[in-house]
Amino acid sequence: MAGAVLVVDDDVTLAQSLRETLASEDVTIEGATDAATACALLDERRFCGLILDLVLEDSNGFEVLRYLERTRIAIPTIVVTQKLPSYVREMLTEEQVKLVFPKPVDPRLLGAVVMGMCGIAN
Repeated sequence: MAGAVLVVDDDVTLAQSLRETLASEDVTIEGATDAATACALLDERRFCGLILDLVLEDSNGFEVLRYLERTRIAIPTIVVTQKLPSYVREMLTEEQVKLVFPKPVDPRLLGAVVMGMCGIAN
């Protein structure tokens, strides 16, 4: 595989729809539903991109962002979230978060962005 993307969202349908959208491409989609699992996966392997929801059932996406900063893991990150008040948006740094999409997001659009993050030409 040319690349792997980690999707961190407690709604597993986002990762599944992205897998279906990119089924014929040279990219794998891994999923995590909480910050602890996401951080463990980030320790285990390299990803070419991260898709992150900020509101998770047992944790939040900021825990993952702080982990990336603490461990100095540089990974292009896209935030996909339903609610993003302006004060929360201000907490996101452009060094970590490259794009923010409101939910629901079209899986084809997200798939095209993933392909770009992983350096795969369409």
